[in-house]
This record gives sequence, structure tokens and C-alpha cells, in this order.
Amino acid sequence: MSKEVSRYARLKRFIRLYYLKVVRLNASPHQVAMGVASGVFGGCFPVIPGLPLQTVIAVIAAFITRSSKVAAIVSTWISNPLNWLLFYYIQFKIGSFLLPIDVKFDPATWQVSDFMAIGWQGVTILMFGGFILAIPMSIASYFIALFFIRRHRKRKALRMLARRKKL
Repeated sequence: MSKEVSRYARLKRFIRLYYLKVVRLNASPHQVAMGVASGVFGGCFPVIPGLPLQTVIAVIAAFITRSSKVAAIVSTWISNPLNWLLFYYIQFKIGSFLLPIDVKFDPATWQVSDFMAIGWQGVTILMFGGFILAIPMSIASYFIALFFIRRHRKRKALRMLARRKKL
């Protein structure tokens, strides 16, 4: 039980660390939130072994939107080894529903060798599904990030004001 608590505590500390890194960035709340949205957008694409596709897409989107590149890179971790199967499953279902490509692939029983075996047609389905998934997720992440960044900065300003009044 203590090992599970330890893992949970480490995961919680890890998330808190990167949350603080993002909200403390020296940029406007809009720029940081757009960086988060760019990172989530890039993070919704499938991980292709050997290619930093998610990071490249996130940084390009951050350049286009003139937003925080650091927030974009950090936010690509919306997709991580803990939830890749869920992301691939959703991407594949969306892509195969919208594209007229027939590929025999079941993301629910996915293995790395299966990913390599689906070829470019399967990757196309995953990429298209990722693109469709990325649009609403990045829009939602912008507003969520903006809320938390503004809240953090408001609290920080109130703490600083309270300290000045004490002096």
C-alpha cells in the first residue's frame, strides 16, 4: 500500500511542478494559455517511434500563434505512456469513421508490432483522428489554462499586497 501511495505522491508532485512552471512563465496569460493549447493540439497526434512529431507540431503551432513555446512543449504531455492506448483508440475510431480507409487494427489490443504493421493507411487514420480530436481539446485547454493562470497570478498579487500592508 505504501508503494502505491508513494507513486501517487510522486505523480502528484510531478504534476504540481509542471503546473507551477507553466503558470509562472514570464508572458501574458493569453500567450501562456495559447502555448498550452498549442501543446495540447500537438499532443493529440499519435506518437510515432523515433519522430518527435508531437513536439514539432506544438512548437510550430506556438510560433504561428506567437505563444509560449515552453508551455507548448510541456503541454504535449497531455498524451503520455499512461494514456496512449486511450488516445489511439479514440483517434482510430474517429479517423476510421470519417475516412474511407479499411484497416484491420484494434487499438484495444494494441502492441507496438501492431502499430508498425498497420502501415501508412493506419497512420493516416490515426493522424486524421488526432487532428479532429485536437481541435476541441485545444480550445478547451486554452480556456482552462487561462482560468488557472489568471487565478494563480491574482492570488500572487493579493499575497504581495498583504505583505506590503504588514510592513
